[in-house]
Amino acid sequence: MFKKMLASIGIGKAKVDTILLDEQLRAGDVFNIEIVVTGGDVEQELNAIDIAVMASAKAEADLGEEEVEYNQSVVLQSWTEQLNFTIQPGETIRNQFELQLHPEIPATNLFGNRVGKVWLQTGLDIKNGIDGSDKDQLNIVPSNTQLAVLDLIEQSGYRLFKADIETGSVTAREFRSHLPCYQEYEFKPESRSLFGGKELEVTFVDNGNETGVLIEIDRAFLGDGYRSISIPNHCESVAAVRPYVERLLS
Repeated sequence: MFKKMLASIGIGKAKVDTILLDEQLRAGDVFNIEIVVTGGDVEQELNAIDIAVMASAKAEADLGEEEVEYNQSVVLQSWTEQLNFTIQPGETIRNQFELQLHPEIPATNLFGNRVGKVWLQTGLDIKNGIDGSDKDQLNIVPSNTQLAVLDLIEQSGYRLFKADIETGSVTAREFRSHLPCYQEYEFKPESRSLFGGKELEVTFVDNGNETGVLIEIDRAFLGDGYRSISIPNHCESVAAVRPYVERLLS
């Protein structure tokens, strides 16, 4: 009885471990995970397993006359898989699940550099108990279309200064985002640049068939200018995306 009381407050409870079966992902990919549940000190009823894709996103808040920035954990996707079984003390149960990333999921890895923090969080729904949870960082690279646009910008006299995941949404004439956050790449000019701007901020919105590109151009003394266009996802090289990007300047 005492062990059951401890398990009900999280001591000696069942534990969950998530094994990612795909080392590298892109937004929109189907991927597989293995869930390993290990029984605790007492028999426990497992109702379901909750799985979520989370991101650390920059948010802003007004504190009186000041505006402060902070990082917020945001749920991008979630699934609930029913279990409805009883696990015995020390027993190990394995289950595999197939999931699919949303096409707008931010990237975390650009040419080996970290550009975002996105992870898979898994928790057990245990009857009369606190769930055992697990976090696993996801290695997500941009799509080939996005990589081609980023390559073209760098070839045009810019260097990537930083990348952020920010809370909010993106709306342009051709597209709009659906997740509670978006990714922004900030570039600075190294020489005479294609856009003639001081700084450049690029955001992608992928719907699975086309990639929306929103470019914010910071022009000295002229303020910010916004340009947007949609590029078919079959355009996967610099040569293929160049006409679309150059069309932003016409």
